[in-house]
Amino acid sequence: MNADPFLWLLQANDSSYPSGAYAHSFGLEELVESAVVNNAAELEGFLEKQVIPALITFEIPFFNRAHAAALAMDRETLLALDAELDAWRIPAEIRDASRRIGSQRLDLLVSLDGSPFISDFRSASPRTHHLVVSALELSSLPVAQAARAFAYQSIAGLISASMKLIRIGQSACQQILRQTLAKLSVQIDAALTHEPDGWFNPLLEIASLRHARSHARLFIS
Repeated sequence: MNADPFLWLLQANDSSYPSGAYAHSFGLEELVESAVVNNAAELEGFLEKQVIPALITFEIPFFNRAHAAALAMDRETLLALDAELDAWRIPAEIRDASRRIGSQRLDLLVSLDGSPFISDFRSASPRTHHLVVSALELSSLPVAQAARAFAYQSIAGLISASMKLIRIGQSACQQILRQTLAKLSVQIDAALTHEPDGWFNPLLEIASLRHARSHARLFIS
């Protein structure tokens, strides 16, 4: 991707990178509407008890598999992993959000990279899940760094959405982000050695299913 993979990492993870993630709350909007998350303390608790376990038990181990396939330029394995993600993401709204963000990032990746492998992969799967596209984007980095970048995207996106949904300021959000990342950081390396086990997370799944039928909403998901 770049002569300096670290500089590319900064670009791909920058808040100005047009991924379309700003339009999604991944169920958080419905949790706020249902009074499950009302303030900074409840937001932090939600991230610790719901988001971090999902990252550790499933997202990061699954990302590890996708990153290995991307590094090997193994298109068939990447396509198989992308199809498998559909089975893991039960609510249609979450599946669609993941594919919307992934496809937008993949389109941009093709325009920035232009390698035959990336172009060929997009031709085969133009609406790829965000996780798989992130593995492609960050394949030039060691998986430990790439996985941290992906996890950061996931947590920072939810915290950014929270500022539009509850009465919380930027400083409070940065405190929560720092504390959440600190809790996550001590578990990432171990997560990279595990197989993805999944995470039973009906709270977010129900929220996403309800959000899809909401009469008024700020976010797409």
